[in-house]
Amino acid sequence: MTKGNFKSLTWKQTILVVSSTLFFAVAIFLVEISLAFVNARQQLIATQQELLDSVEQPAANAVWAMDETLAAQTIQGLLKVDNIDSATIELDDGSRFVAVNSTPSAKASTLFQSVSDELFGDLNQISRELYRPFFTSSRYKKEIIGKLTLNYDVQELTSSLFSTLRYSLWATLARAFLLTLVLSIVFHRFLTQPIARISEAIDRIDPESPGDNLLPNSRPHMDDELGLVTSKFNQILVQFAKTQNKLRKMATRDSLTGLPNRALLLETIAVTIQRARVNKAQFVLLFIDLDRFKNINDSLGHALGDQFLVRIARILESAVGDRGTVARLGGDEFVILADGLTSPTLAAEFVEKLLLQLNTPMHLNEYAIHPAASVGISIYPDDGLAAEDLIRHADIAMYSAKAAGSNQWAFFKQQMTERAAVRLRTEASLHDALINEEFVLHFQPKLDIQTGELVGCEALIRWKKDGRLISPMSFIPVAEETGIIIPLGRWVIEESCRTIQKWQQQYNVSLPIAVNVASQQFEHTSLVPDIKQAVWRYQIAAELLEIEITETSLIDDVQLAIKKLEQLRAAGFGIAIDDFGTGYSSLSYLRQLPITTMKIDRCFVSDLPQESAIASTILMLGKQLNLKIVAEGIENEAQLKWLQERDCSIGQGYFFSKPLALEAFEDKYIKLYHQATKPLG
Repeated sequence: MTKGNFKSLTWKQTILVVSSTLFFAVAIFLVEISLAFVNARQQLIATQQELLDSVEQPAANAVWAMDETLAAQTIQGLLKVDNIDSATIELDDGSRFVAVNSTPSAKASTLFQSVSDELFGDLNQISRELYRPFFTSSRYKKEIIGKLTLNYDVQELTSSLFSTLRYSLWATLARAFLLTLVLSIVFHRFLTQPIARISEAIDRIDPESPGDNLLPNSRPHMDDELGLVTSKFNQILVQFAKTQNKLRKMATRDSLTGLPNRALLLETIAVTIQRARVNKAQFVLLFIDLDRFKNINDSLGHALGDQFLVRIARILESAVGDRGTVARLGGDEFVILADGLTSPTLAAEFVEKLLLQLNTPMHLNEYAIHPAASVGISIYPDDGLAAEDLIRHADIAMYSAKAAGSNQWAFFKQQMTERAAVRLRTEASLHDALINEEFVLHFQPKLDIQTGELVGCEALIRWKKDGRLISPMSFIPVAEETGIIIPLGRWVIEESCRTIQKWQQQYNVSLPIAVNVASQQFEHTSLVPDIKQAVWRYQIAAELLEIEITETSLIDDVQLAIKKLEQLRAAGFGIAIDDFGTGYSSLSYLRQLPITTMKIDRCFVSDLPQESAIASTILMLGKQLNLKIVAEGIENEAQLKWLQERDCSIGQGYFFSKPLALEAFEDKYIKLYHQATKPLG
């Protein structure tokens, strides 16, 4: 581009925008002034005639009757009209009959008075003759009896006009602004858009290959600054591509594995910390040290040792996927920034799977190598708020893991390691327990509080492992976290139906069994079909199976919960609200729920008879809704007596019996129940 052909883009833009805006603004404002002046005069003339027409007849009547009071009242109202200064009625002989004046306005400057006289001087006064009132008869002729005169304050008229012009000026400025905005949009394609394309291209530059993002040359800008910038920028990108790639790799990448090095890892952790702080989230850092790597280097040589490290890097990248970043700090030390892992539980599960992948034997030339590693885990923000702290604490945890032996992992906080290990073992054991049929049902009787008669029982799951019973409090939370609770719940329903069938066939006893349904199982789409199929499979009556749900199962989606419960109730199943009074939302929906039974939680029963307000309220509410009331956790006679006096229908608890194994329950209750209901003869 030659200097003579160069045209300044700034000069082009300035001349076009400023000249266009000023021209249109001045032209529009001049038109507004002319129109405002003409409109003001026309409006004043029309208003004057309308005022005279409105008061002409009343004024004539007052003059004809020589009633000064009526005449004054007639023209007094004219002073309320804008810009009228005074009004006068004269008789036909020229004498003044009545006159009224408005409050004098502030004296204006001589210049303002001159402008006012120039604009409205010829309209400052208007008169109309008043004629004798007459009937519609041709013999009466018009007879002048007086004259009505209105005087206008031309200064007020001028002030009103200037006020209008002031608003018009603001409107013109606004239009000028809009015009400038329109012109800016027009120039967007000419100037802003090409600059934006340059910015976007800069953002798209890949540090590994900046030469892949050259800017296209735009024909309209071949002869201005933008065209010059585009050409120079493209030259710089082409020249910079190779050296930039090399420098970037040297600064941020490990030369052997291609993984991010310590510098890039620290930057990535800092960005992740910022994001986690905003989102109030956690993330995990894993420090991995390969076990016995020195033996590989010493026995097989550094060349095969390097191949081994490259293979390990690829395994780590494959395991992490899009859930984080893998970096090499040096030697046989690797770090995984796992921002996709947001809890210690997920971290422990991931590390277990990672070690399994790392332990897969690999072949280097004719040698078979069995990799192993020790892993330390730190968690943001519990184990550090800065990148260096998280790496250091994960390194400390790694040495704890290495001290425990090969292929071990540990959290920075030892108690977290123990807790996660127990949870993982429990989860694995739960899967095996389902397969090995280690679960059993215990049954706690429900008795009529008034008569002591057996009316039903509740099925409670137990885990029988190595000859001992494991408390549900130890494994139910893990089952709920891992989703095992769903197949576990299906087993409870299946086993309860099988037990009902057994009692009917063996003892001719039809005793209802209540089963607890966890929140996850209740939300699962297969709940209703699972229950119906189990009842059909064992050919038992639906009313012999009572489904117990907690209030918390209803909170997330009450309408969907009601729909499921209606399906179960329509099929004949009993439905109980368990732990009633401990939730938050059931009272507002209680009338809509198709339930048959309400259970008073043991925490309210244990306070009886001293603290009885809540239990009394639940009993009253249940009676009003015509529901069966079951009191849980009855442990002494005082509690039982209080419930008997309040007509609570059903009770269960250790005062009657603890949950019993199937055979013990049958011996203590089913056989006696069978004998009691056995017909005579």
